[in-house]
Amino acid sequence: MAASKTTEARWRSLVREQEASGKTVKEFARLRGLSAATLYWWRSQLGRRGVGGGDRIALRPVTVLGSTSPARSRAVAGFEVLLANGRRLCVPSDFDADALRELIAVLER
Repeated sequence: MAASKTTEARWRSLVREQEASGKTVKEFARLRGLSAATLYWWRSQLGRRGVGGGDRIALRPVTVLGSTSPARSRAVAGFEVLLANGRRLCVPSDFDADALRELIAVLER
């Protein structure tokens, strides 16, 4: 079991390093002497297990701000999503759920 935890930790580190590098998976794998297919597989597996390959997602408190103009507050009201990679996404109240799902999937890659 220790070997699998060590292997998972190594690949988690490599996936994070690749994401931070700004290089494509194929380019990063080639430079590191890795199989791109294996790196893709690990990235997929770790993504299914959650943030950090097993870490729990923490909920954060939110503050709802009031507005002196009800019409304006309805028009601009929305929410902010903190993605697993640390990026923040501001979402208007009249968002399209399917489009948001697609956008998050792209940004989380």
